[in-house]
Amino acid sequence: MSTTHYEKNIISIIEDHYFFNQFIYRLIFSLLIISSIHSNSRAQSPYKLDTTKESMIFGSSIELGVIGLKINDDILPFTLNEINALNRDDVNKFDRGATYNWSPTAGSASDILVAATILSPALLSFSDKVRNDFTPVLVMYFQTLILADVLSLTFKGITQRYRPFVYNEDTPLEEKQTQNAKRSFFSGHTSTAFAMVVFLSTVYSDYYPNSEWKPFVWGISLLAASTVGYLRYAASKHYPTDIITGAVVGSALGYFIPFIHRTNESDLDVSIGINGNGSTINFLYKF
Repeated sequence: MSTTHYEKNIISIIEDHYFFNQFIYRLIFSLLIISSIHSNSRAQSPYKLDTTKESMIFGSSIELGVIGLKINDDILPFTLNEINALNRDDVNKFDRGATYNWSPTAGSASDILVAATILSPALLSFSDKVRNDFTPVLVMYFQTLILADVLSLTFKGITQRYRPFVYNEDTPLEEKQTQNAKRSFFSGHTSTAFAMVVFLSTVYSDYYPNSEWKPFVWGISLLAASTVGYLRYAASKHYPTDIITGAVVGSALGYFIPFIHRTNESDLDVSIGINGNGSTINFLYKF
């Protein structure tokens, strides 16, 4: 076996275990954080933590993540005959344009930019208000990040939608013969990016509701997340529908997690459950 071929196999293995590595990394940090949760935050905080609620969110996320890892691990890579039988005309017209793209450079750029969005909420630490209210913000941050990951992961395993690059003649064969080639719906990069920037913007707005910087924070944040989505399209990693779905799911999480922790929304009770028919999110508002 040549060195080049060996290196490609190693890269393929790393890609196939990307979701597992990311999930374990965030799980460890989440368990450390949840151990420090107090039922009540500072009196002036816009957010309030509840040990039962936080444990339920983290526990359900972990359970969903384990399910997602299992079904992703069961994905069977394409055979050579299956690859040869692929036809881009089978892709709907709205999404078909993505099958003509192939840009490893755009893929690498999207990895770097999504990492930047994951780190972007750290900018909140420059605020004295946030630093003095560190625990609830950090708890909500990891809840948002993990849910964005596990929801995308689970849907990838359930749908096993073919990535656009499998239809492109320019894509290396080794790239098409990995489990990752069947993980298109929906875009995890886009979901995570939008979850993080909307979380950042929402938390900033809650601490500084009258700030003249709010439009700037929201505008720059959403532009960064949108760029991640475009790069995933340019790299032929995802179809427009994958990216739109990821943006919607991520944005909902980035806004909803802070929303259910607001002190003035304490009458809203949220629970996440998993049964034989799938996962459920339950809402109960006490009038």
